[in-house]
Amino acid sequence: MRNKKKCYFYKKNKMGISKSAYSRYRIIDKMLNNQFKPYPTLEDIQEVCESKLDYSPSLDTLEKDIRNMKQSDVFEAPIVYCRKNKGYYYTNPNYSINSIPLTDDDILTIKEALDLIKNLGGGNRVNERFSDAIQKILATYKEEFPDGNVDRKIIQTDYIEGAKGYENFNRLFEACKNQHPISFVHYSYTKRVFNAVIVHPIRLKEFENKWYLIGYSESHKGIRTFGLDRIYEPMQLKRKFISCNATEIESYCNDIYGVYPIENQKKQEITFITSIDITNYFEAYPIHSSQKAKKNSSGSSYFTINVVPSMELIKLFRSYGKHLEVINPTWLRQQTKSLL
Repeated sequence: MRNKKKCYFYKKNKMGISKSAYSRYRIIDKMLNNQFKPYPTLEDIQEVCESKLDYSPSLDTLEKDIRNMKQSDVFEAPIVYCRKNKGYYYTNPNYSINSIPLTDDDILTIKEALDLIKNLGGGNRVNERFSDAIQKILATYKEEFPDGNVDRKIIQTDYIEGAKGYENFNRLFEACKNQHPISFVHYSYTKRVFNAVIVHPIRLKEFENKWYLIGYSESHKGIRTFGLDRIYEPMQLKRKFISCNATEIESYCNDIYGVYPIENQKKQEITFITSIDITNYFEAYPIHSSQKAKKNSSGSSYFTINVVPSMELIKLFRSYGKHLEVINPTWLRQQTKSLL
């Protein structure tokens, strides 16, 4: 039997629980713990759901919710229907879905996840409030390595201490989360000039261990990318947030290798061939989710990706020299050759 610590936290089951279902579970749990109104019926629960959630779930849905709470490996809720009082109740009056004990395995998993996040680089990249909350959860738990060396590292990344931009990470994260327009001074490495910009932040993206802010730029009148290392003095503005089309956002963020799309280029199929020396690398580490491969008998391979061409993609192709050749489109083939 697994040992359980005196530490409580909401655990997700393997299949996952939808936000709407969990909202109903919380209402059911609260009503079953209400000593002043014991034995709620399905109709009672439905009425409260309609009041709290602004919609009325069917009685069948609520009956299914109760069954799921009872049968779930996460909750194992001791819910019973009382025929005498014609309502539901907990056989254990101290039970609540908000007080589910963590096992040793759960605590170990949380600690490993926290260590992984911290090792992704830089203290400012991990929201301090998140870190503090996890530490409170684990306050009663002490874990050591078998050899007693608590400082021994297991995970290491390429993060280099002192890299610019991370000092603004939390502020930009909050701006994205709360949809707050911001202004900041942006420095262009190529033009070597400072410009004041107003951005409606959408998300933060990491590429090759560097972080970027993606948002709607008022001066560009479109979605743009800004490196965190080039952002100075970000300030929140009191103005209406400009939202972008969700499909456009996903396309801008995901239909690309890298972060800076080449101007006036649209999403297109790109074909390239790799030599036998690097084919296995591209098979093991696809450069994009759309990547497809067709291997030749010689050991070389043709690869296709559907992306918006970017400067980072050209840089990647160039880095392999004679071992990689772009086939299509012609303009990209010529550009990669001209840069060799």
